[in-house]
Amino acid sequence: MSEDEDEPSPWAEIVGPCYTVTRLARILGWTEAEVMATGKDLRLLALHSDDHVDLFPSFQLRDGKIVEGLRDVLRALETGTPSRWTWAQWLNVALPVADPPRNITLLYEGRLEEAVRDARHDAWSWSS
Repeated sequence: MSEDEDEPSPWAEIVGPCYTVTRLARILGWTEAEVMATGKDLRLLALHSDDHVDLFPSFQLRDGKIVEGLRDVLRALETGTPSRWTWAQWLNVALPVADPPRNITLLYEGRLEEAVRDARHDAWSWSS
């Protein structure tokens, strides 16, 4: 194993804690198939690691429930890039001089229209 393989991925800090399919199924009271279906139809953001593990960032849940409006934002982001890792970064990275400090916070605060508008704008810039 090379030294690079021993280094943690920088994505771990950007994305934050994640759930496995099994763990998320337990939290939501769903089957693993139901969890995987939410990743495919963009009700949840599913990430596929280099180790071939499906991960679900914990920031998309609040009080054991999917953050309202997440699907609308993910669909907007999808128009700009197919990279789900980029979507995770867009949602969770700390923005230095922004209110709120992270885009996912817009959804926590119920500011869906603003979140979708910002997602569409950034997706448009990615696809240009």
